Amino acid sequence: MVGKKLHHVLLKTTVGISLAASVSLYPLSNYLVKTKTEDFDKTSMIIKGQTYSKQSFYDNLIYRRGMWYVTLSDGRCVSVDELTDFRVKDNQLYENIKNLKLVNTVDTVYVRYAHNSKKLNMSNIVYAMGTKDSLGYIPSFGSFNRGTINLRYFKADNEALQKVVDVYNDKYNCTYKHEYQHYLNLVAGSNRAGQSYENKFVECCIDEISANIAQLKEQRKNYLQNGKDLSFITSRFQFYKNALNKGIIHPQSEVLSDKEKELIANGVFDSWMKEKFHVYIKNNTSRTVWILSRTNYNGIQPDSVAHTQLMQNMLTVDGVDFSSYIINRENEIKSQIPQEQLKLFLELKKQKYKNMTYLDKLEDIKTQQGKLKYNQELVKGKFWAMLRKSFNIR
Repeated sequence: MVGKKLHHVLLKTTVGISLAASVSLYPLSNYLVKTKTEDFDKTSMIIKGQTYSKQSFYDNLIYRRGMWYVTLSDGRCVSVDELTDFRVKDNQLYENIKNLKLVNTVDTVYVRYAHNSKKLNMSNIVYAMGTKDSLGYIPSFGSFNRGTINLRYFKADNEALQKVVDVYNDKYNCTYKHEYQHYLNLVAGSNRAGQSYENKFVECCIDEISANIAQLKEQRKNYLQNGKDLSFITSRFQFYKNALNKGIIHPQSEVLSDKEKELIANGVFDSWMKEKFHVYIKNNTSRTVWILSRTNYNGIQPDSVAHTQLMQNMLTVDGVDFSSYIINRENEIKSQIPQEQLKLFLELKKQKYKNMTYLDKLEDIKTQQGKLKYNQELVKGKFWAMLRKSFNIR
């Protein structure tokens, strides 16, 4: 039905052009068309790497089988509906992420006490990796970046010191489980566009909280498998160790009770917000800006349904859903986003609005006003393009 109406409108347009060209009002009509379509001379768009004028776009625009298509200079016919949908580009980026082959690497960090140290304590430990030494500084335990999980193995030059730094190794720290959860969250869509800056910042924080939950669950498993040896619960999760010592929880198997799930969810959330949130502000801001830099104005609008679904997916760790305890605390994260970051997000949003292309504006019409208004805009553009061509306005 829509297709017939559009063809009917275009047929009337053609007839109207023929009549206008044959009457004495031609100069007035010519002036009207020029005035109405001044933006045709100023507007251009990039399609598949090539620049097209608005006139060229509409000259080559066709409607068939219920969809709009434009024929490019190389003869290819592409869907305008896809060109005006940020999700198409985002899906392409996401497919590349899903197809990443996970790579695992391990760096050895050599550990010793500083020469001539009078006191053998943590502040006098030297960590060396290659030619890089650092005094009193613990290098990263591990990282996940671009499909690679990198772990650090801390190797001391004596047995006593090895016992001190072993807590940093995967055996106790469960670094791999933490970084692997980041990988799973990436596959779940943590780096996808289609959210506001504030929502994406929250998602970056939830990514870290999720990884910490996975890490604690792994430490808990090691604790049970090693005769409930408390040394397998690191100080990173002191709240959990305290709960064990006080008899608040009594884990016996890998199955978690509702009480323990609630303890882990709220405990990790509270400790991360208290100890790590301020540390991650800069990193999560940079990550948010980078993720949304690859999309347009339409790709930075809030989507509460997708936002909630992603958080639920990230907070389901090893099949255990912790989301019900954390999602309703989202505002505790948003309320702590510094004004500096909020101001940056607002400026970036304004900039994206200012930089909207004609195709972006068509997408905005389709998204905000509906498919009918979008179709009407394209019909109107085709109408004026045909009139310009009839009056030889170029």
